[in-house]
Amino acid sequence: MDKTVSSSLVSPSSTKDTVRRIARYGSLVLSTLFALSVLLQVFLAGGGIFGSPSWWSMHEVFGMGMSLLPLAFLLVAWPGQLGRRSLWLGGLAFVLVVLQIFLITLPGSLGLPMLSALHVVNALVIFGLALRLTQRAWQGVRSERRAA
Repeated sequence: MDKTVSSSLVSPSSTKDTVRRIARYGSLVLSTLFALSVLLQVFLAGGGIFGSPSWWSMHEVFGMGMSLLPLAFLLVAWPGQLGRRSLWLGGLAFVLVVLQIFLITLPGSLGLPMLSALHVVNALVIFGLALRLTQRAWQGVRSERRAA
């Protein structure tokens, strides 16, 4: 008589693998959205300069919302085991997005309005980081596919 018990429970290692796989795909989605958001921000700023000043409010509101994307990336990249470098880059992206807000207001209040031009330079750096995060997330997804 067979005394083994069949169980429909999932082993802890397969649960961990599933969480990692979902987190890696989530990281890819979030980093891609982040990169696209930067492009949209540039478009909205261009609309404010060359179109109607009413676009500036959209640029400001959207900028505040998109600042959450690097933070969300961090929260998903960690269980996705994308590596320490991805976490550092995600943290740096979050810091630079927060700095972006201050690069508009702070230089003028310090009497150095020309330093506000760093807002545009910082946007380029943020875009490069967003692309790098997307690349690292894509590498994580590819390695996950190879393992499957």
